[in-house]
Amino acid sequence: MVGKRTNTRYKGVSTVEAALVFPVLLLLAFGVIHYGWLFLKVQQITNAARHGARVAILPDATGAQVAAEIALLMTDAGISSYDPPTITGISNSPGESVTVSLSVDTANVALMDIPLLPNPSSIGASVTMAKEGP
Repeated sequence: MVGKRTNTRYKGVSTVEAALVFPVLLLLAFGVIHYGWLFLKVQQITNAARHGARVAILPDATGAQVAAEIALLMTDAGISSYDPPTITGISNSPGESVTVSLSVDTANVALMDIPLLPNPSSIGASVTMAKEGP
């Protein structure tokens, strides 16, 4: 009889505990998905900048060629809105550095907007390589 009374007495405790813990677990799950997606997009942006730098270090490369190659990779990654790439040193002599930088607003690539999770305002990449020569 005593055991039955304690079961009845604490019957709603598990429901209250679940109601307190469930929002935290839900936020954690959505946070993992959200940040995983952002890390994927950072890698895709970095790959586009790296490929742009590989094109820019060629002896006869132009800024238009670099921008076109970056645009192709960004389109393949599903990123349609981004700042124009910054290309410095494309006309340098062989052996000098060429830098390609890309920046994308986080709002353009975010999977979802969760106000409780902090987000950077933009994500980007910068790649520097040595200019090739004849």
